Parts: sequence; C-alpha cells; structure tokens
Amino acid sequence: NFSVKFEAYLFSTMMNRLLYPFAILSLPLAASSFSAPDAQLARGRLHEALSSPSGKMTLSPEMVIPEPSDPTALLLQATAVTGLSEKIRTKAKANAAWIQGSTDALKNFCKEQENARGNFPGPVPVVFCPSEGCTSEQLEEFAQAGASGVLITVCNGDELSAIDDIKSDESFITQMKNALDVGIQPVPEIVLSDATAASFGEDDVAALVETITGVLGSEPVSVLFTINPGSEEQEVSLPKVNKALGKKVPILGSVRVAAGEARMGTETARLKDAGFTGAVLRSDCVPGFRMNPDLEVVGRFWSACIGDLKSLKSKNFSFRAKNSLEKNIPLEWAKYQKDILDSGALGDPEDNASIMMNSANGDYKGF
Repeated sequence: NFSVKFEAYLFSTMMNRLLYPFAILSLPLAASSFSAPDAQLARGRLHEALSSPSGKMTLSPEMVIPEPSDPTALLLQATAVTGLSEKIRTKAKANAAWIQGSTDALKNFCKEQENARGNFPGPVPVVFCPSEGCTSEQLEEFAQAGASGVLITVCNGDELSAIDDIKSDESFITQMKNALDVGIQPVPEIVLSDATAASFGEDDVAALVETITGVLGSEPVSVLFTINPGSEEQEVSLPKVNKALGKKVPILGSVRVAAGEARMGTETARLKDAGFTGAVLRSDCVPGFRMNPDLEVVGRFWSACIGDLKSLKSKNFSFRAKNSLEKNIPLEWAKYQKDILDSGALGDPEDNASIMMNSANGDYKGF
C-alpha cells in the first residue's frame, strides 16, 4: 500500500510541475501582476493631479504614439515609449499624460510610470484618448493596461449646441457608466463652437457639470473643454469658469495652437484668466506631429515646453519651426528634427542659454 501511495504521490507531483506553467498562462488578465486600478484609487490620483490648490495651472501633454509598421519597429517602439514616459515624468514634470495610440503602447507607458512608484519624481496618472467610441471590453483593456482615466467625447466630437443634448446622448452616457464599472475614470470632453463658447458664462458651465453629474450618478473627476475656432487667425473664445467649481471639479481647456512666438504661453494664460484649472496641451501644438514623429524628439519637446510654461524665469531661448513642415512627407519631419536638435532648444529645460535666432529661417522665441 505504501508503495502504491508513494508512486501516486510522485506521479501527482510530476504532473503539477508539468502543468503549472500552462496554468499561469491561462490565468485571466485581472489576475496578472498589472491589474486594473480600483475606481476610487484611480479617481483620487487623477483628481489630485489635475487639481490646483495653489492656483497654478496644471499642464498635461497629449502624445500620439504611432502604430509600428513591422515587427522590428514594434520592438524598438517599446523602448522608445518607455523613454518617452520617463521624460514626461522626470524632465517635463507634467501633471498627467494623455496618450493616443494602441493598447500595447498604453501598457508600456503605464508600466514605466508604475515602476516609478515610491521614487521621486513619482508616477503621473495616464488618460487614454481613443480615436472613437469604446465598448465595455475596450474600456476594460485600457483599465488593465494601467490608465487612470479615459477621454469620452460628447456627441461623438460634434459641437454641443445645447446642454440638454447631453441627456439624450445614449452612447456618451453608456460609455461613461461602463468606464466606472471597469475601474477607470471617464473624463468628458465638451466640444463647442467659438460662438457658443463666447456665450457660456459661469452659470452655463456649472449647469453643464451638473447635467453630467446627473446622468453619471456622481461628479466627473474632471471636464475638458475644446473650442473650435471661428477662423484660423482669431483667438478662440473661452467660457467663464467659477473658481469654486474648479476646486471641486477641475475644469480643463484644450490648447491647440502651434508652438512658437509664445502662442502656447499666451493661450495658457488666457485659460487661467477665464478661471480654468488646467490646460491639456494637445498634439496639434507639436510642429509636424502628423508625420510619424520620433518619440525621443517628442519627449524632449514636451520637456522643454512644459518646463518653459511652468518657469517664472525670463524666456531667453528659441526653437525652430520650419515653414517647409507644411509638406506632409517624412523627409521634412527628419529635417525638422535635425534643425531643432542642432539649435539646442530641446536640451535641459532649465538651461535657458540664449542662442542666435534667424527669423528668416523660421526661428521663434519661446513656446
């Protein structure tokens, strides 16, 4: 009997060792080491990052991470995304990172941030910006990848004509609720025409937030306003925000002006004067961002840019924005990268050493 039991024990032990790796591989994603954050934990981190008790504007860049075209590029991109994440955390010292790209890119970015927990500077929360509406399964993937928030646009990105339109937008309401169910914070984006934004006072903004709260069942962690300009030449009109409301629910504004000649700084200051809590610096600000940019250059650009916008020092450096970037070809982007690197403008953001400017060649001072 002992011999039979012993042989059975050996067989059982051997089978356990053989099958254990397959059991690990078959575990559900939620059981992995990088699981979805608790909804309240995600809310706390994101709300703290986007709030501004001191009254200073919070600054968060939006980064478009291109989809690799082949397996080799995919391997190289993982390293590039990790480097970008580190720069946004340690050099730019952004309040949050807004990411547009694949779920794999999001996962790599969030992993670098999470690995920095307990260090200084610590991780910044990540908001994912999908290009279209999301299913519950996709929202869960974003949460599992490590995102604290997801951007959900009212009316599928069309301009909002009336606040009550929010109540009838079933797709928006469903996505907002589904996001909360899977442990990720929905950040509503409100797109307004210039004329509508000009007519929005403090009471209108408060009523809009109250309407979102009503359909969601709780206050949103934040609200982002994006204003479409009436023309390319004019500044966009801005809604007026009550500062007491902004302390409860951070009200953010999109900055979409091209970098150069202090345009970004001016637009950020206008948001602050209108009562906004912070600015999301959209990818439109980066010259040639649609040309499949090098993530190393993008990281250095945002490091210098946010360092400049947050700095109280005089702005005595410049960078180059070539007019030839209007030609939508990769070669022009490569030339731009070389020009901007050679200029030294994307070095240490605290190093404001003056360099020679040539206005005829497209050199502009400040961001």
